[in-house]
Amino acid sequence: MRSSYRTAVRAAGVAGTAAVMLVAGSAGALAHECYVASRSDQGNAMAGTHSAAWQTVSLEFIVTNILGQTDPAVVSCTLSEAAAAGIPSSFVFGDKQATGQDHVIAENNPNMEAKGLSSNGTGIDHAADVYGGQIVGIIIGCGGTPPG
Repeated sequence: MRSSYRTAVRAAGVAGTAAVMLVAGSAGALAHECYVASRSDQGNAMAGTHSAAWQTVSLEFIVTNILGQTDPAVVSCTLSEAAAAGIPSSFVFGDKQATGQDHVIAENNPNMEAKGLSSNGTGIDHAADVYGGQIVGIIIGCGGTPPG
């Protein structure tokens, strides 16, 4: 019971950080919305359920609990449109592996922005850079309130 509570608290913390990054549209100092873009669905399932360093966070959780969309019609529309746009229904975000400088995985790499490495679909990407603007646009298009 206690372990599942800690997992839920940790997942909520990761999701909250991720949502802030999605709304802000850029990766901040914590950059916990990092995910492995090139990992398979099976790899995500294994990492999200068997590793303390990765947490699975559903898009529905982000849209409702973090981005504040409470109207069921807006949520349903957002999830449907996001799926049609190829946005994953869940993310496996990094949680504990960032032990480098400033507690980030790759943010101090000058090539992240200069060469677009944070959104190139391989290795470590930032959800905000890849999907943030798209998700917010879908929410607005579905009649939701812009987050933030």
